[in-house]
Amino acid sequence: MDMRRIILTALAAAASAALALPAVAQQDYPSKPIRLVVPYAPGAITDTAARLVADRMSTVLGMQVVVDNRGGAGTRIGVQHVAMANPDGYTLLYVNSITHGSMPAMSKSLPFDPVTSFKPVTPLFWYANIFVCNPSVPANTIAELIDYAKKNPGKLTNATAGPGSGHDLLGSLFKSMTGTDITHVHYRGGGPALQDVLAGNVSCIYGDGNAKPLLDTGRLKAFATAGPQRDPVFPDVPTLDEAGVKGFSLPINQGIAAPAGTPAAVIAKLNVEINRVLANPDTRQRLADIGTDAEGGTPERFGKFIVEDIARWQRLIKPSMREK
Repeated sequence: MDMRRIILTALAAAASAALALPAVAQQDYPSKPIRLVVPYAPGAITDTAARLVADRMSTVLGMQVVVDNRGGAGTRIGVQHVAMANPDGYTLLYVNSITHGSMPAMSKSLPFDPVTSFKPVTPLFWYANIFVCNPSVPANTIAELIDYAKKNPGKLTNATAGPGSGHDLLGSLFKSMTGTDITHVHYRGGGPALQDVLAGNVSCIYGDGNAKPLLDTGRLKAFATAGPQRDPVFPDVPTLDEAGVKGFSLPINQGIAAPAGTPAAVIAKLNVEINRVLANPDTRQRLADIGTDAEGGTPERFGKFIVEDIARWQRLIKPSMREK
């Protein structure tokens, strides 16, 4: 089934569910601005995509959707804020599967449950990170970088958006699978982390589509992408699996969720309107330009992604990677 048919099917299903719910609930919502909490600092692909989606949501809903960046603690600050918010549909969470799904495996205890504390709304898209380094790094392929790292333990550094962030988990998994000693340097967000890689203060980072102009101008150099297939934004860059790190494939699903208890009528309306945004050709092209592949679909589809990612990280995260 092609992507357009998936989105149209989701729209039809959500619309049918919405019609079966009280009309007054549909008519009254939204009656004030909606906050979309992004649990990251501004500057990375997550923030860029969230702002694009929020802008288009504002148009179709007829009410402003405001991005609220609440980064820190590997996304837990923002996630907890939404888990405890009033479930009235006016506080939503921008979900990144790699951090949301890994929290149960990384933490001994959480003040919320990544599944039961939320109601899935809509899957948005998926993308894969790209491993990039400052041009000063004396390697040009993953094989050369691994060899250099093994001969110079601790000399290479990897910038992350904080402990437990996607950068941190990808880097930890890479070290585990390759037997390399690469030091992680933590920041409060992907934007500040990238700036220090550009300045040469840190060696490498797991970047995204926003890195393309930096690669095109030689300010960074690319080594491999972390997805199951080559990224259309970087068609000449091999995947980590192709480059020799066999079995390394971690695509990142993104979507929107609401606090548990949010009325079904609100979830249904949001799902319909967000799928309408994702079906728009201009929106899809804008998302593709920054390295994401628009998906769309039902709340159940996104809920399945979350459960699958939690199970995946329970398998992948080794005891040495867990928080002490």
